Amino acid sequence: MNLAVSTMTKAEQRAQVQRTRILDAARTCFAERGFHAASIGAIAESAGMSQGLIYRYFTNKAAIVHAIVDEQRQGRGEALAGIASCRALVDVVMDKLERWRARSGSFDREFDPVLFLEITTEATRDPDVAAVLYDNEQSVWCDLSDVIRRGADASGKALDEAQVQQRTIALRCLVDGAILNWIRDPAMDPQQLRSSLYAVCDTLLT
Repeated sequence: MNLAVSTMTKAEQRAQVQRTRILDAARTCFAERGFHAASIGAIAESAGMSQGLIYRYFTNKAAIVHAIVDEQRQGRGEALAGIASCRALVDVVMDKLERWRARSGSFDREFDPVLFLEITTEATRDPDVAAVLYDNEQSVWCDLSDVIRRGADASGKALDEAQVQQRTIALRCLVDGAILNWIRDPAMDPQQLRSSLYAVCDTLLT
């Protein structure tokens, strides 16, 4: 039993269900229509509720994005917590990408590459979304730096902070590049991509 849920009042449980419906509808609308075309009205229609009810939980679309990014941040932190090597990180990313493709691009609350692109693009135009994304980026860098440190410890390689930062930047570019190419090329061979990422990862701790 989920103790967090069991201690909620019925009103709190209803609010949580409504909030989840809104976020799921927003993810779908953002990915299918783009951020601008996905109005609060469109999100309300997809969620099967009134616009007024959505505004009861979120003041605007940026607030919805903030909630979506927070959920993804929590999921990412949990997924990366036990990863002790760059290769293990590649496995996590590739497994998620392959599951996403197998579902024909349907959304995942913790990982949706199309939504990632949509929010990133919108951040170049909307300062509120940019602020949300900037906060999230700081946690991404911390999570990836921890992966580098654990990998270095496991391999017995001593790295100073400048070396950790350098490798973290390379690892982030590697992961983001893999996601972009996976979206862009539906015919990409997952095994070839995985082995290529392994090869580059192996150079980060040599």
